[in-house]
Amino acid sequence: MQLDMKQSDDSYSMAAKERMAIELDGLVWRLNEVGSALAVLNLFRRADIEVEGKKRRLRDFAEVDLGPDPMAGTFKVIIHNPIAIAGAVTVLKENKFINIDTSSKRELKVVKPRLTVQQEDDLENEIKRVTKSALSKLASIKSDALQRVQAAIKAEYIEPKESKKATLQLDDLIIQAGQHAGVLGLIRRKQLIGGGLTFEGPDEEALYKRINDRAYKDVWQELLMPKVTEDDE
Repeated sequence: MQLDMKQSDDSYSMAAKERMAIELDGLVWRLNEVGSALAVLNLFRRADIEVEGKKRRLRDFAEVDLGPDPMAGTFKVIIHNPIAIAGAVTVLKENKFINIDTSSKRELKVVKPRLTVQQEDDLENEIKRVTKSALSKLASIKSDALQRVQAAIKAEYIEPKESKKATLQLDDLIIQAGQHAGVLGLIRRKQLIGGGLTFEGPDEEALYKRINDRAYKDVWQELLMPKVTEDDE
């Protein structure tokens, strides 16, 4: 996320800017984990099927294809060997995917069950929690930087004039970073819940109007793609 330095280029503000940028990157990662499609992607990870009297990994014969939008209401299971169809269908049903089109031996078309009202509420509350936690960390970064500025004044490392500029710059940075964090949370809520979002006041509603700004174009895709770690592979 872009954070501008228009008030001052002092070292205290620069350091705070770098820390805020890192926190915003971390927020994107944490928001991605909320409602991640990774569980669907790994449906066949530990499942086995019997082939010629031997147990084989189902994922060697079938794989999930989430398509360009992992949050879409459907996905495909690509079948590499027809022997895997029965096992794939069983695993899907065990994971509550009931609407399965088995008309093709090359791929299964699966419709995801709709989220319940409770599931939607849980997702939205978790996104809000993660976003508020990031806002708190951003505020702490600003507070820490202000304390360093005050200490520098007492030690006569900087002049009051420069400290005032630094303070104004830190005020500006927290406003920018806070707005970015709010928009990121709203983007993720939009991706997972769709329409019908409720806003916590006019400020949040105003931020919602910015979710399609060019600055967030890449973030939309980054939040959609499930993050795979070494433990997931």
